[in-house]
Amino acid sequence: MIELLWNDPISENKMGKYINSLELEPHQRVLDVGCGAGEILIRLAERYQITGVGIDTSSDHIAEANKRAKGRVTPSSLTFTISDAQTFQVAPESFDLVICMGASHAFRLGKDAYQNALSQMLPMVVPGGFLLIAEGYMRQPASPEYRKFLGDSTPDEMTHAANVAAGKMLGLIPFAAWTSSKEEWDDFEWTYQRFIERKALADPENPGVVQKRNQRREWMDAYLEWGRDTLGYGVYLFKTCNELESVQS
Repeated sequence: MIELLWNDPISENKMGKYINSLELEPHQRVLDVGCGAGEILIRLAERYQITGVGIDTSSDHIAEANKRAKGRVTPSSLTFTISDAQTFQVAPESFDLVICMGASHAFRLGKDAYQNALSQMLPMVVPGGFLLIAEGYMRQPASPEYRKFLGDSTPDEMTHAANVAAGKMLGLIPFAAWTSSKEEWDDFEWTYQRFIERKALADPENPGVVQKRNQRREWMDAYLEWGRDTLGYGVYLFKTCNELESVQS
């Protein structure tokens, strides 16, 4: 989804608010897992002069990230790498902030992907550092028809409150929890829909492109019928405990 600034139903104004809330220091280290086209990491470097690493399995996304970073940040400050979260080698306590925006599946697929992502990100962060993770949740239980369409992903008990509680169960301190509006969801879904439709119009003989368009149309039908009132999206900022906080707790 290179045509989007980031692969999340988050407006530019809200993303700016989230970035400002991080209050990073120059030269602190940031890892972005599933960085996509790198826009969030680039903006953090612009705002705070941090150093960072972005990993993604898509060569197209990594190429776009390097293209976007050129001329905006010091070339040596950011590294974008084609890599899988499962095989990327990270020494314990290497980063002041680890980010995973809507990419918990990079750690492991399934209904426990979010909890798995938190537990695997935690050892990467220095004591007193932060995790920023975005994940879907359910505003309300899915109807039987919509549940059949969704399958096992995003179970009904995966609520906004449950996503915050999952971090607390790991000993993390919740610092913020934001949610996306229906307008942000609509902008996100329809922007991507236009992109897919245009690709199919430009390459109508490509069976892969046409199949993706048809699948996308099915998704949008379900989104309009059920998803718009059912799907939520949360951004969660957690702080790891330092030694003093561990003693006090």
